[in-house]
Amino acid sequence: MKEKEYLLNLLDYNSWANNEFFKTITTLSVDEINKQRKSFMNSIRNSLNHLLVIDKIWLANMKKQKHSFNNLQTILHENIRDLWEAKKNEEIEIKKYTNNLSEQDLNEKVECELIGGNKVLISRSMIISHLVMHGGYHRGIIAEMMGSTPLPPIPQDITIWEKSKNN
Repeated sequence: MKEKEYLLNLLDYNSWANNEFFKTITTLSVDEINKQRKSFMNSIRNSLNHLLVIDKIWLANMKKQKHSFNNLQTILHENIRDLWEAKKNEEIEIKKYTNNLSEQDLNEKVECELIGGNKVLISRSMIISHLVMHGGYHRGIIAEMMGSTPLPPIPQDITIWEKSKNN
């Protein structure tokens, strides 16, 4: 599998896993979604907004554009369904952008500004890999927070995703 095909496959998996989470989370009450919990993102709502903020930051960085964020816990959407739509749209933008990159573009290192002003030089392919790994990390934190809700665990394993593609 070539690098771009592999990265697009990872992005597809990430979208599937996010979709599984949002489908389940939208069945929770607003109070449960916003409930303050012992987590550095404080709530399910904050964690989900964080995932969208990070997508926007890294897409801007890949495009060599400035982002407008100065807080990892920026709330872009209070309403979970609006947030879900915005997240899906951002994921589509990232996939379109990635699909249009050449192998040279994927391997080009771009200077990225992180929240807080720190900078890092990183390839676009590593940024895309980071987005997927970051999503998995925060879905794990959200799953931990959801352990105190009446909902069953949300499947997010790549093996489950692969099996779902064959059904």
